[in-house]
Amino acid sequence: MLAGMRGIALLLAALLAVPAACAAGEPEVQSMSPAEAAAQMKAGKAIVVDVRERSELEAGMAAGAHWYPTSSIRSDPDGYRKFLDSLPLDQTVVFYCASGVRSGKAAEIASRDAGRKAANLGGFEGWKAAGLPVTVPAKTLQPG
Repeated sequence: MLAGMRGIALLLAALLAVPAACAAGEPEVQSMSPAEAAAQMKAGKAIVVDVRERSELEAGMAAGAHWYPTSSIRSDPDGYRKFLDSLPLDQTVVFYCASGVRSGKAAEIASRDAGRKAANLGGFEGWKAAGLPVTVPAKTLQPG
């Protein structure tokens, strides 16, 4: 009976360890509110990156943000890595898109593949709703 209990205890311990081990391999990406991102950017502690496509920029973009569209991340991962490597290492890279899905993926890649501290701001509408500054970029804006 005691041997059976030990076996159950070992099995239970092993099952509990699996989620922790899996989570340890996941990139750490925090969520950040638009107000916090703007404050961090103003303090020189964060860089904001818009990962929407060019056609989405007509609605404007966060003032001071860099632009690196998701299509470029997919088509040129080495170029994306060079872009990330060009940013100051002591600053969190905060990503946004239209809804937070693409920015979450961009942040995961930055964390996992480039070892960057990364955050997901979510969608651009949240930035605008917070009354934060917006600019309309030039049609000639290039990624980076």
